[in-house]
Amino acid sequence: MDQVVNQLVEQVQALQAQLALRKPTVLASAVGGLPESKHLDGTNYSEWKFAMKNYLVDAGLWHCVENEIVDHELDQRALAKINLSIKPCASGDVRKAMTAKQAWEKLRCAYEDNGL
Repeated sequence: MDQVVNQLVEQVQALQAQLALRKPTVLASAVGGLPESKHLDGTNYSEWKFAMKNYLVDAGLWHCVENEIVDHELDQRALAKINLSIKPCASGDVRKAMTAKQAWEKLRCAYEDNGL
């Protein structure tokens, strides 16, 4: 009996070691948001904007960016998702935003190409 248990333990440990070696090809954020490769870093605003809008639309939260008056809880969820999709080097004043709409506008003003 002990021998069978030891063999099972060894097999489980071997499987755990194999799984530890496998890495995902695209890292997703800890909260299941945008893949890290899509997080805003200050140089990829256009790509981030497209991905983030679609992510918020899919989550049923895009209206929080478009409208002034929204459900507070939904707005805070949208704001959190936006904040968690920004790398620290690009966060700047967006940390002061109280709503998803404010955060979106701060990021637009900071990173959108004005064509100048």
